[in-house]
Amino acid sequence: MAFEQHIDLGLDNDLKERVAQDFIREGPLFGAVSQTHLTLDEILALSGAGWTKRDYHDAPVMEAPQSTIDWLALKQRHRDNTLHAISHRLEDGAPWVGTRQEILEELIASQWEAQEDELRTLLHAFAFASLWNHDDDDGDHSIESQEAFFFYTAKMQTTAVRATQYASESPASDSDFWDMVESLTN
Repeated sequence: MAFEQHIDLGLDNDLKERVAQDFIREGPLFGAVSQTHLTLDEILALSGAGWTKRDYHDAPVMEAPQSTIDWLALKQRHRDNTLHAISHRLEDGAPWVGTRQEILEELIASQWEAQEDELRTLLHAFAFASLWNHDDDDGDHSIESQEAFFFYTAKMQTTAVRATQYASESPASDSDFWDMVESLTN
Protein backbone atom coordinates (compact mmCIF):
# COMPACT_ATOMS: atom_id res chain seq x y z
CA MET A 1 0.00 0.00 0.00
CA ALA A 2 1.48 3.33 -1.07
CA PHE A 3 1.06 6.47 0.97
CA GLU A 4 2.46 9.96 0.70
CA GLN A 5 4.48 11.29 3.59
CA HIS A 6 4.28 14.98 4.29
CA ILE A 7 7.33 16.66 5.70
CA ASP A 8 6.74 20.15 7.03
CA LEU A 9 9.90 22.15 6.35
CA GLY A 10 8.55 25.40 7.73
CA LEU A 11 7.55 27.24 4.54
CA ASP A 12 4.80 26.61 2.03
CA ASN A 13 5.80 25.91 -1.57
CA ASP A 14 4.55 29.24 -2.89
CA LEU A 15 6.73 31.20 -0.50
CA LYS A 16 9.71 28.93 -1.25
CA GLU A 17 9.25 29.68 -4.95
CA ARG A 18 9.00 33.43 -4.27
CA VAL A 19 12.23 33.32 -2.25
CA ALA A 20 14.03 31.40 -5.00
CA GLN A 21 12.77 33.87 -7.60
CA ASP A 22 13.20 37.17 -5.74
CA PHE A 23 16.39 36.85 -3.68
CA ILE A 24 19.12 39.45 -4.20
CA ARG A 25 21.74 38.05 -6.55
CA GLU A 26 24.50 40.67 -6.32
CA GLY A 27 26.30 42.67 -3.68
CA PRO A 28 26.64 42.42 0.08
CA LEU A 29 22.95 41.54 0.55
CA PHE A 30 23.24 38.41 -1.64
CA GLY A 31 20.69 35.81 -0.57
CA ALA A 32 18.44 38.29 1.21
CA VAL A 33 14.91 39.09 0.02
CA SER A 34 13.73 42.68 -0.14
CA GLN A 35 10.83 43.31 2.22
CA THR A 36 9.16 45.34 -0.52
CA HIS A 37 8.65 42.07 -2.46
CA LEU A 38 6.88 40.42 0.49
CA THR A 39 3.54 40.74 2.22
CA LEU A 40 3.32 41.11 6.00
CA ASP A 41 2.16 37.48 6.26
CA GLU A 42 5.17 36.35 4.22
CA ILE A 43 7.55 38.38 6.42
CA LEU A 44 6.02 36.75 9.50
CA ALA A 45 6.27 33.28 7.92
CA LEU A 46 9.95 33.86 7.09
CA SER A 47 10.62 35.14 10.61
CA GLY A 48 8.97 32.03 12.01
CA ALA A 49 11.22 29.89 9.79
CA GLY A 50 14.39 31.46 11.21
CA TRP A 51 14.95 34.39 8.88
CA THR A 52 16.20 37.68 10.34
CA LYS A 53 14.41 40.94 9.63
CA ARG A 54 16.87 43.73 8.83
CA ASP A 55 15.21 47.14 8.63
CA TYR A 56 18.01 48.94 6.79
CA HIS A 57 17.01 52.53 6.02
CA ASP A 58 17.57 52.30 2.27
CA ALA A 59 16.84 48.58 1.71
CA PRO A 60 14.88 46.63 4.34
CA VAL A 61 15.45 42.91 3.79
CA MET A 62 14.86 39.49 5.24
CA GLU A 63 18.13 37.57 5.72
CA ALA A 64 18.07 33.83 5.22
CA PRO A 65 19.58 31.28 7.61
CA GLN A 66 23.02 30.57 6.22
CA SER A 67 26.15 28.52 6.83
CA THR A 68 29.58 28.51 5.29
CA ILE A 69 30.95 25.08 4.51
CA ASP A 70 34.74 24.70 4.35
CA TRP A 71 35.11 21.73 2.01
CA LEU A 72 38.87 21.37 2.58
CA ALA A 73 38.44 21.32 6.35
CA LEU A 74 35.69 18.68 6.07
CA LYS A 75 37.91 16.55 3.82
CA GLN A 76 40.75 16.80 6.35
CA ARG A 77 38.43 15.96 9.25
CA HIS A 78 37.13 12.91 7.35
CA ARG A 79 40.72 11.78 6.69
CA ASP A 80 41.73 12.24 10.33
CA ASN A 81 38.64 10.42 11.62
CA THR A 82 39.18 7.56 9.18
CA LEU A 83 42.88 7.17 10.04
CA HIS A 84 41.95 7.16 13.72
CA ALA A 85 39.37 4.43 13.10
CA ILE A 86 41.95 2.43 11.13
CA SER A 87 44.45 2.63 13.97
CA HIS A 88 41.88 1.04 16.31
CA ARG A 89 40.44 -1.44 13.84
CA LEU A 90 43.53 -3.10 12.36
CA GLU A 91 46.07 -5.08 14.34
CA ASP A 92 49.11 -3.36 12.90
CA GLY A 93 47.15 -0.12 12.60
CA ALA A 94 48.28 2.98 10.78
CA PRO A 95 50.34 4.90 9.87
CA TRP A 96 51.97 2.90 7.19
CA VAL A 97 54.75 4.08 4.90
CA GLY A 98 55.42 3.79 1.21
CA THR A 99 53.06 2.25 -1.28
CA ARG A 100 50.53 0.94 1.25
CA GLN A 101 50.13 4.43 2.74
CA GLU A 102 49.72 5.96 -0.72
CA ILE A 103 47.04 3.39 -1.59
CA LEU A 104 45.33 4.04 1.76
CA GLU A 105 45.34 7.79 1.10
CA GLU A 106 43.73 7.16 -2.31
CA LEU A 107 41.06 4.94 -0.71
CA ILE A 108 40.28 7.64 1.86
CA ALA A 109 40.17 10.34 -0.83
CA SER A 110 37.85 8.22 -2.95
CA GLN A 111 35.57 7.58 0.03
CA TRP A 112 35.47 11.33 0.74
CA GLU A 113 34.58 12.18 -2.87
CA ALA A 114 31.51 9.94 -2.65
CA GLN A 115 30.54 11.49 0.71
CA GLU A 116 31.08 15.00 -0.64
CA ASP A 117 28.90 14.39 -3.70
CA GLU A 118 26.03 13.17 -1.51
CA LEU A 119 26.48 16.06 0.90
CA ARG A 120 26.52 18.67 -1.86
CA THR A 121 23.30 17.20 -3.26
CA LEU A 122 21.63 17.49 0.15
CA LEU A 123 22.89 21.03 0.78
CA HIS A 124 21.73 22.26 -2.61
CA ALA A 125 18.32 20.66 -2.09
CA PHE A 126 17.85 22.55 1.18
CA ALA A 127 19.28 25.86 -0.09
CA PHE A 128 17.90 28.30 -2.62
CA ALA A 129 21.32 29.80 -3.32
CA SER A 130 25.00 29.30 -2.66
CA LEU A 131 28.05 31.47 -3.10
CA TRP A 132 31.74 30.56 -3.26
CA ASN A 133 33.84 32.52 -0.77
CA HIS A 134 37.52 33.22 -1.02
CA ASP A 135 39.74 35.29 1.22
CA ASP A 136 42.72 36.55 -0.80
CA ASP A 137 44.87 36.57 2.35
CA ASP A 138 44.39 32.85 2.87
CA GLY A 139 46.94 31.17 0.61
CA ASP A 140 46.20 27.63 1.83
CA HIS A 141 42.72 27.46 0.32
CA SER A 142 41.65 27.46 -3.29
CA ILE A 143 38.63 29.45 -4.42
CA GLU A 144 36.53 26.28 -4.23
CA SER A 145 37.26 25.68 -0.57
CA GLN A 146 34.42 27.58 1.09
CA GLU A 147 30.82 27.76 0.00
CA ALA A 148 28.10 29.79 1.75
CA PHE A 149 24.62 28.26 1.57
CA PHE A 150 21.40 30.26 2.00
CA PHE A 151 18.70 27.98 3.37
CA TYR A 152 14.93 28.21 3.12
CA THR A 153 14.53 27.62 6.86
CA ALA A 154 16.61 27.40 10.03
CA LYS A 155 15.43 23.77 10.34
CA MET A 156 17.02 22.99 6.97
CA GLN A 157 20.20 24.80 8.02
CA THR A 158 20.44 22.77 11.23
CA THR A 159 19.90 19.51 9.35
CA ALA A 160 22.53 20.47 6.77
CA VAL A 161 25.11 21.30 9.44
CA ARG A 162 24.45 17.96 11.13
CA ALA A 163 24.88 16.24 7.77
CA THR A 164 28.30 17.86 7.31
CA GLN A 165 29.36 16.52 10.70
CA TYR A 166 28.07 13.05 9.84
CA ALA A 167 29.77 13.08 6.42
CA SER A 168 33.18 13.79 7.95
CA GLU A 169 33.06 10.73 10.22
CA SER A 170 34.87 7.54 9.29
CA PRO A 171 32.97 5.02 7.13
CA ALA A 172 30.42 2.77 8.83
CA SER A 173 31.77 -0.52 10.16
CA ASP A 174 29.92 -2.51 7.50
CA SER A 175 31.22 -0.41 4.59
CA ASP A 176 33.09 -2.04 1.71
CA PHE A 177 35.82 0.50 2.45
CA TRP A 178 37.02 -1.66 5.35
CA ASP A 179 37.40 -4.72 3.10
CA MET A 180 39.68 -2.69 0.86
CA VAL A 181 41.71 -1.41 3.81
CA GLU A 182 42.05 -4.91 5.29
CA SER A 183 43.29 -6.20 1.92
CA LEU A 184 46.30 -3.90 2.36
CA THR A 185 47.36 -5.86 5.43
CA ASN A 186 47.57 -9.21 3.61
